[in-house]
Amino acid sequence: MTFDLGQMMEQFIGSLTGNYGSSGNGSKNGGGGDEVYDVAVVGYGPAGGVMATLLAEKHGFKVCIVDPSLEKQWIPNYGVWVEEWEALDRLLQIGLGECLDRTWDVTDSYFGGSHGVPNEERCRINRAYGRVSRNKMQANLKARLDAAGVAKIKGKVDAATVKHASEGTTVCLDDGVELRCRLLLDCTGHYSELVEKDGVHNPGVQIAYGAEVEVKDGHEPYDEKAMLFMDYRTDYVSKDDLSAQEAKELEEVPTFLYAMPMGQGPEGRKRIFFEETSLVARPPISFDLCKERLKRRLEHHGIEVTKLLDEELCYIPMGGALPKLDQRVVAFGGASGLVHASTGYMHVRMLAASFPVAHAIARELKKGGPGAPAAAARRAYQALWPAKAKLQRDFHVFGGEFLMAQHAPALRGFFNGFFKIPLPLWAGFLSGYPNLPYNERHQDWQGRFSFGVQFFFKLPPAVQLKLALAGAANGWKHGLLQAVTPLAESAEAVESGFDAEIEAIRRAADAKTTGGDGADGDGGKEGETQAVAGRVEGGTKELTSVSGSDALATLVVAR
Repeated sequence: MTFDLGQMMEQFIGSLTGNYGSSGNGSKNGGGGDEVYDVAVVGYGPAGGVMATLLAEKHGFKVCIVDPSLEKQWIPNYGVWVEEWEALDRLLQIGLGECLDRTWDVTDSYFGGSHGVPNEERCRINRAYGRVSRNKMQANLKARLDAAGVAKIKGKVDAATVKHASEGTTVCLDDGVELRCRLLLDCTGHYSELVEKDGVHNPGVQIAYGAEVEVKDGHEPYDEKAMLFMDYRTDYVSKDDLSAQEAKELEEVPTFLYAMPMGQGPEGRKRIFFEETSLVARPPISFDLCKERLKRRLEHHGIEVTKLLDEELCYIPMGGALPKLDQRVVAFGGASGLVHASTGYMHVRMLAASFPVAHAIARELKKGGPGAPAAAARRAYQALWPAKAKLQRDFHVFGGEFLMAQHAPALRGFFNGFFKIPLPLWAGFLSGYPNLPYNERHQDWQGRFSFGVQFFFKLPPAVQLKLALAGAANGWKHGLLQAVTPLAESAEAVESGFDAEIEAIRRAADAKTTGGDGADGDGGKEGETQAVAGRVEGGTKELTSVSGSDALATLVVAR
């Protein structure tokens, strides 16, 4: 028999401070009463599954997942750059390498019809692209969660019952069962009711209608060996067939086609996933408009659909406010603002963030003591959104705001120029988060400034003018100027005092537990000292209920 002295001490301290200090793996049938979890993960989508796996398998914590639909099939299909997926497989070591459904060695795009670019001109990128198998990824994580002893609790969290104390958090489920944990991790998606936003939340929205179909003769004129990344052309419909309003809308409400050839189906027919996408808009456009445009595109190219296999409705908020970084509930996935504010990609960014966030949580919880939960939450947010990542996000938010204001001709010129700059520069912008390939090109203001200059001179003059005017008008508003100038260094310098902040959180909790200002070792009174620990939610939150999925019940995130 072996023993862990650190674990013994943590359990001993926990016995003195309200029994929130348990560790080790838990039963699959836990769910309330005297059971105390190190981490309770709310929401069993990809984000919740990955974080529960890392915390239980890699860090040895007692973890539970709470969701009203534990056995539901994950809905979204995710497209990823293979280079990024392979980097994440090496980083996380949780079997991601076995979860790709299909890969393509090249990607094609079409930006013709504006700025002197012929309609038929193809932009080919020699960078492999893949589709994640949602079923393989779900099965892989399920097996790992079971092996690690993660408890799965069927239920819906009542957000109005969340209470924080120095030693941990209590919350009730919709059936009245009380759940106790040291740390509450929210992976319920974009519209979380457990997490507070820092400021006005008014994101743009990516909308897409997707359909996986069987077709009669393939999908010419597109190359069946390539993934179609973007077709922004509008020549698939004759202006003579449109009313004046429809012709105006075609240009002013732009959408593009995204397509994945999936090989042959069981009856020998070729399978293809088509998706008509509005990159970002405020307010979002309608799904019906995307569906109608997809139908017209396929008819224009003579692509005959013989069977509809699956449909997807994608609704992806982009940009908006980040969560407050000093709250006790740790947001992750869609709830944490991880969506790339210029592109809508989140899946690889969630995976890239999971490693440092899990490590940050483990670092503080394993130290034990009454201040461990508050310190773990604060350090988790620091790992999720360090200053460098927030500055990159400001750069992306400016990009998203610019893109949603443009009509189709400007977008064709924008992306045609974007993919003309060296691959490491545009790939780093698209990844836009630590732990992803080429992101180091964008992690300081000099890198972002250099990218911006090189990109600007690849744009058509008309688009250059639009971008320059947007920068002048909105550079301060969206954080662009700080992101691409030495002002970024002052934002990064603030983090030099972060470890001292964590120590202050712990000292305040220690003082309170040992008889200072209102000890609350029973776990039932309100949280830590606000002046030191930051804003901590004490008592009852004025919220109603929380969904237990990582995506909207009827909508999906497809990228």
